[in-house]
Amino acid sequence: MISIYLPYRAFQLGANSFLVGLVGASGSVVYMFAPFFTGRLSDRVGPKRLLVLGSSLLTVLCLAYTMVSNPAVFVGLRLLEGLGWAMIWPPLEALYSVSGTDVRRSMKTFNLAWGVGAMAAPVFGSLLVDWSSVVGTLFFCVSAMLAALLLTLRIEGRPPVHSSPLVRPKEKLEFKATAVLLSFSFVYGLTLTTFSTFFPRYAASLNLEVALWGTVLSAIYAGRLLAFFLSERVMRSLGLMGTMTTFLLVAAAFPLYAILPGPNQYLLILCSLVTGIGFGSVYSATLVSMLSGPAEGRGRSAGLFESSLGLGSFVGPALAGAVASSGLWLTMLLPLVAIGGVLSTGVAFRRKAAGSPRGEPL
Repeated sequence: MISIYLPYRAFQLGANSFLVGLVGASGSVVYMFAPFFTGRLSDRVGPKRLLVLGSSLLTVLCLAYTMVSNPAVFVGLRLLEGLGWAMIWPPLEALYSVSGTDVRRSMKTFNLAWGVGAMAAPVFGSLLVDWSSVVGTLFFCVSAMLAALLLTLRIEGRPPVHSSPLVRPKEKLEFKATAVLLSFSFVYGLTLTTFSTFFPRYAASLNLEVALWGTVLSAIYAGRLLAFFLSERVMRSLGLMGTMTTFLLVAAAFPLYAILPGPNQYLLILCSLVTGIGFGSVYSATLVSMLSGPAEGRGRSAGLFESSLGLGSFVGPALAGAVASSGLWLTMLLPLVAIGGVLSTGVAFRRKAAGSPRGEPL
């Protein structure tokens, strides 16, 4: 809800497209590097302490968002928000990844859990806007984060897992393979954050109702949730890199259709659902790949994954804000360029890995 309705609130307070782009991107400035360090810290001290700190910080920030009248202030507050999320996601992912014997099954459960909330957020938020205001939606975020904090306090602490300085080579992903995996999570972060930041404004320029564009965004998250449900079976059928390259191509459906003149509202919802399925499959395959290493290093791996998401989430809105003055439709073109670039990289790597005598491709 914050990622969608805070930029929209900035528009209401008189911010131009560039400033709204900064509001959308600033939360990722800290998130580009902080998850790597918080993930490593989680490996050492256990996840509960970081989860409590992160939840507390986000509760306070959500309350602060309701009091702001100058949209430029959002930029500074979102820097702190990035730190709060960095203390939540890597420890939470590492915690779930060791909760069972099969990391694919564990992460499927994890993704389904947060995917339900993400799917409900745009539509539920739009109902709150209609019923009260955007500020009312932000007040709901305060109560939601407070509830999360109270639940976090009930988590049983886990003894810290101390990292070994020596990890067998077979247990580590090669540097090139890791870079390719992180490029997929980068484009995921870039595209989804660009959508949540600028599609409401773009939809308004097309005279689409708030309830409609809220439904469009929710359809993306509904598709992603469906992909999370099927992810384990899909990865077993196509393999990890096969899943990522195939479904990243599928993910281009929504931005490709959205830039066409006079898009039909029902086809727009359908295309957003298809894009959600694509990105959900990419997200699942990338996260499972990153968390398939030794248990004592999974906080670090989750941190790398989240940092790449943060980098994409920063670059996307920042670039979109820069090009929006030339036409809001360009904000939908930007994800297509990123998807095309990463697809080319992934296909080239897959072909090289398939022909390598050193082993089978990912």
